[in-house]
Amino acid sequence: MDTNVYSSENKCASPNEMNGKGVLEVTSLLPDVAEEAHNEARKYPDVPSLRYGVGENPPILLSLILAIQNVMLSFGMNLLVSVTIADLACADRNDPIRAKLFCTSVFVVGLTTVVQSAVGIRIPILQGVSGAFLGPLVSMKTAGVWSCDSTGDMDSVSMSSNQTLLQNVTMATKQELVYYRVTQLQGSLMVSGLVTEVFLGGTGLLGYLVKLVGPITVCVTITSLGLSLYPIPIFYCSKYLPVAVCGTLMMILFVMYLTRIYVTIPTIHCNRKKATECNRNTKLPIFQTFPLFISVVITWALCGVLTLAGVFPDDPSEPAYGARTDTRGDLITLSPWLFFPYPGQFGPPRFNTAIFIGFVSSYLSSNVESIGDYMIVSRATGTFPPPRHAINRGILTEGIMGVVAGALGAGHATTSYSDNVVIIKITQVASRSVMLLAGSICLLFGVIGKFGAVLASLPDPVMGGVTIVLFGLLVSIGLSSLQRVNLSSTRNLAVLGTSLYTGLVISEWLKLNKDSIDTGYASLDQVLKLILGTQMFVSGLTSIILDNTVRGTTEERGMDDMTSFKTGNGSDTDTHHSVYDVPGVSQLQRKIPLLRHIPFLQPYRLE
Repeated sequence: MDTNVYSSENKCASPNEMNGKGVLEVTSLLPDVAEEAHNEARKYPDVPSLRYGVGENPPILLSLILAIQNVMLSFGMNLLVSVTIADLACADRNDPIRAKLFCTSVFVVGLTTVVQSAVGIRIPILQGVSGAFLGPLVSMKTAGVWSCDSTGDMDSVSMSSNQTLLQNVTMATKQELVYYRVTQLQGSLMVSGLVTEVFLGGTGLLGYLVKLVGPITVCVTITSLGLSLYPIPIFYCSKYLPVAVCGTLMMILFVMYLTRIYVTIPTIHCNRKKATECNRNTKLPIFQTFPLFISVVITWALCGVLTLAGVFPDDPSEPAYGARTDTRGDLITLSPWLFFPYPGQFGPPRFNTAIFIGFVSSYLSSNVESIGDYMIVSRATGTFPPPRHAINRGILTEGIMGVVAGALGAGHATTSYSDNVVIIKITQVASRSVMLLAGSICLLFGVIGKFGAVLASLPDPVMGGVTIVLFGLLVSIGLSSLQRVNLSSTRNLAVLGTSLYTGLVISEWLKLNKDSIDTGYASLDQVLKLILGTQMFVSGLTSIILDNTVRGTTEERGMDDMTSFKTGNGSDTDTHHSVYDVPGVSQLQRKIPLLRHIPFLQPYRLE
């Protein structure tokens, strides 16, 4: 059965289909999408119906808009982390380093997405700024360890083994202080990436540990992540609630009610192998395919009109000021037209013990999130669960790119974005080429700084409206991992509920009792606060321990058929080998036997 539910009209007929007069008869093919999807769901109840599978390439215009939708998801965190780093380093509001940090962050996200999609895990998953790295940065600021009150003869940073060294450092100017702190972040990031993700992925150790991650752990990790993100839409929506509500209602309307509205798009897309198949008109469910893009454009335009009409205040201290379209004009002005990040642009990397420890815990939290994302994306794309070598290579890629990010001066690493899974589920497009294009767009925006700055100038309520629906769907995607789990089992219910509640209670308790952890060592206190304050990490770790120590059968835990998960029906090429295997490696393994034993490369197979 043809599983591409994009209906087409006016297919060019073959010569045998011409009537006796030599006139080409054009037929209109309008498949019943509902009936087709229903039949497919009965045949493969656990496999999603995809318009474009992992190995398929949508038309360029469609791919471009889909890629921009994914890019929009990452820019908010790019801006947030780069601003946090600049503030932590005591950079002035008009300091050019702010634009450099933002452009470098966008460039790193694009580079990591391209590498991860091409040779890393090789499934369409967006790489973005890891929110886990905000923890150490914010704790440094709130704890007063790095202070901007004094920029005289001494850097106010004095931690652990670095105390004596840093006390002897003389800062001639505030600019030197800013660059000195940024280089400490990047040096600590590089070392922590090497000893965590590069080590775990390169040695293959993580591939063995991933056996401990079952559907319950995946559910707990992703659901906890979605639930812990609730402050983000609250913060964005609080700027101007009417605009945020408008965006939320449009997302609900597009995703849930207008999915059957098709718009004919004139295209010519021929199959070279089958010259008789030539689609001239493609019917596209436009609201289901581009819900985020359409909602953002409409609400952004609404904010522009209200800004020109003088509805929003001019006072930056007013919450509604964040709804103006000109609030980030400084970022656009400061961003260069052309900017090429290079290693050492802020100076030679330096090391800080406390930052290193904080970043190590951030990497470990990111690993749990990434593994869960790999499992969820594999299910959303209808492919096999990622094999051991692919998980090793995915985490290794994230670690290597974290080292690269540190070398370039980004001050943060990247991780897999769970929001990307929501886009796949909504649009039913799982093409790897779309993600490669999204990474390329980020690279372009990083190099042409003003382009990226314009997209980053989205008013806060615009993103707040769409994130309510996106984060809600993220929670439901986490819950969907329980399809194979026996939910009538008291054992499973206890593990699931205890894990979710433990992470929620501990993280919220720590917010209300910030000074309750006092071991006498400032660095250890910060690490414990970071770990215990990360709901996803606490819940995920609790579920791993309980799920693997409480007695239960593999069938009861939903792990009995994970290796036999069927390939998706969205692509004829979505097989275990073609999705996760790196092209050309099998030929090299045939010539160089040593490559057959590398844990992050696919197993050697006789052909």
